[in-house]
Amino acid sequence: MEKIRAAVVGFGGMGRQYVQMIYDGEIDGMVLAGVCCRNEKGQNEIRTVYPGASVYPNAEALFACGDEFDAVVVVTPHATHVEIGKMAAAAGKHILLDKPAGISTKEVKGLIDTADRAGVCLGMIFNTRMNRVFFRAKEMIERGELGRLNRAVWISNIWFRTPAYHNSAPWRSTWEGEHGGLLINQSQHFLDVWQWLLGMPDQVLATVEYGKYSDITVDDSMDLQFFYSNGLHGTFIASSGEYPGVNRLEIWGTKGRLCIEDSSRIIFDENVVSTDEFNRLNQDIYGMPEHHVREITVEKNGAEGYQKIFQNFTDHLLKGEPLLATGEDGLRVLMIANGAYLSSWQGQRVEFPIDDEKYAVMLEEKVRDEQKSLSRLD
Repeated sequence: MEKIRAAVVGFGGMGRQYVQMIYDGEIDGMVLAGVCCRNEKGQNEIRTVYPGASVYPNAEALFACGDEFDAVVVVTPHATHVEIGKMAAAAGKHILLDKPAGISTKEVKGLIDTADRAGVCLGMIFNTRMNRVFFRAKEMIERGELGRLNRAVWISNIWFRTPAYHNSAPWRSTWEGEHGGLLINQSQHFLDVWQWLLGMPDQVLATVEYGKYSDITVDDSMDLQFFYSNGLHGTFIASSGEYPGVNRLEIWGTKGRLCIEDSSRIIFDENVVSTDEFNRLNQDIYGMPEHHVREITVEKNGAEGYQKIFQNFTDHLLKGEPLLATGEDGLRVLMIANGAYLSSWQGQRVEFPIDDEKYAVMLEEKVRDEQKSLSRLD
């Protein structure tokens, strides 16, 4: 296989971006085979702007022409990701999924199993983790430069959204359409970076607020407490109703504090000796370790994160390079979101892995309750 022929499923905002990127040759080894788009206006646009690319009116038509492509890029509504992914696996096609991997861990586990049995690759478009700042932070943590990790706090209330956004489409910001709000939509990328850097927590205790800032039924504010068996405690705060917002991740270890500002700067406040060593030696009742602050130099990102994810996916298929964002990563991030919802609904800590069946049942209840509420308004 000299080049990966990719079919993009979905021609909305992000779908258009991916189509343009592939068509323009920004991904070495990947070419645009076609685009699956259900509306006639979009289909005409594809024929005009991307000559040579096949146009498929629906998923059935796409997979009926399976000899025309090798992989699918799925950029459709959340609830269709698993269905289309399974269709791709059944056709022997590799899969690159936009976030989230699905709406529940139960169904995503089914997709991963289907892809494994079919022998196809399942990757995630987690472009945020491709930021060199996060790569550098991961290196520092893995090398032990922070020592034993004690606490992490991420404030990311940068997702300001007005009613104009929530009302821009009937499916948006609903249980029936997106199957959640801030947790399953805007926060997926940062939750991915969290578990990628710090590992999967053992428990979550979530305070989630629904419709706090806009007249919506889903979540727009949250405060998640993560508990790890190794003693690490995490706090993740996000909102789509506060402005101006902050994007700051701080991680404390025995050797100092690492601060990542706006996903662009790393500041390391390093202890001259670790707190463990200082505690062992210090005799001063108010003794404080000496420490020094420095900014960690990180080379510029160069290619955009989306391009890097697509390139890695392509190189994995053509050259066998390790896949940087896998379907298992998508499952872990979704499990954090599902677990936080469960914790909020039940008013208690939830252990990971979560009860897949319980979450699927409770999610359906949320959808039914929303439908009933809307029918009363009609």
